[in-house]
Amino acid sequence: MKKWAKTTYTVLRNVIILIVLLEILLGIFYSYYDKSGIDSNTQRIIDSGVYGDLDPEIPKEIYRELRVQYMQWDAYTGYRLKEMKAKHHSINNKGIRSTLNLNLKDSTSAIKIFCFGGSTMFGGGARDHYSIPSELSKLIYKSYPELNIEITNFGCHGYTRAMENVQFLKEIAKNNIPDIVIFYDGVNEIISAHQNNEAGLPTNAFNRKKEFNLGYDYKNRIRLFLKSSNVFRLTKTLRAKLSTGKFYPKLDPRSDELAKDVASSYTSYVKISKALDSSYDFITFNFLQPVIYSKSQLTEAEKILAKQQDYYENLYDLSYDFIRKDSLMSKDSTFVDISNTFDNESNTIYVDFCHTGEYGNYVVAQKMMKYLKPVLNKKNEELE
Repeated sequence: MKKWAKTTYTVLRNVIILIVLLEILLGIFYSYYDKSGIDSNTQRIIDSGVYGDLDPEIPKEIYRELRVQYMQWDAYTGYRLKEMKAKHHSINNKGIRSTLNLNLKDSTSAIKIFCFGGSTMFGGGARDHYSIPSELSKLIYKSYPELNIEITNFGCHGYTRAMENVQFLKEIAKNNIPDIVIFYDGVNEIISAHQNNEAGLPTNAFNRKKEFNLGYDYKNRIRLFLKSSNVFRLTKTLRAKLSTGKFYPKLDPRSDELAKDVASSYTSYVKISKALDSSYDFITFNFLQPVIYSKSQLTEAEKILAKQQDYYENLYDLSYDFIRKDSLMSKDSTFVDISNTFDNESNTIYVDFCHTGEYGNYVVAQKMMKYLKPVLNKKNEELE
């Protein structure tokens, strides 16, 4: 072997060894860094007072469990929650989170209430018995203790209304027909549109596009592998810091036209689910959820959060406004705008721009209960 070739081989070998060692060391560093990030963010949340007098260790446990909450492939929706049995999160092998269900006496004859939504319906940041469905269970039991009711929490992180419709159709195809259906949406429709710069797509659809045909496209496989490495993460972070002065630069705002598309997409999926009401004899409620930008009295902690993520604000404001003005939505009794739910709350409600603490879930459940009562009154009269 010629001297230059041997030297080149030695240099390449040493570079590869150094990169592998750097990857391993960065992996160890980021493992601890990400964990400390969860803990420091949780401490910020605790200090904001959003969890009131709750033992500070409980929110820390909640967010640590959320960090190790995994997804698995699911037909048509793309993914669902993986089974989990932890102190504050119980998810069965179908990806359904445990709900309190105080009224449940017999599942076969129970009045079924299906709850669909993203992480806010799932209850991100709350214990099993303090999610919106569980809080609804408490309120229903208080007013209608004799009714036999089963509430199912189908909420899943990142789900949009389009994905929820597919999720719902899968249940109908299995002849699992509810009596009442609750959709709680708005947040992920905007996040998805912002991510993809296109309305109506699943959240993180751009990542799934990159992963398509990986088994046959080796160049793309290598590219994705490199971009998933810790070394790439380091270089990307340093580049952002050097160019903007921040490790996590703000996202770019989106056009006003995208808001019209978001509203059109959302209302179309509402129409699709509404068409099933009479065919399967169930009652649907479409709740437009609150976000931090729609709360009239922000605390100092919430003002900081709103400012940090103000790149979403314009898209939310415009999209919600277009949805409200839609001719179908304005006349449809099943559509309920509850984005003003926290207008009378002077305490800190939000832990970020859309998720609330456990008290926030209770307030939302109270708001929903006002619209469920006429239906439940009728069910109660039939029982008598």
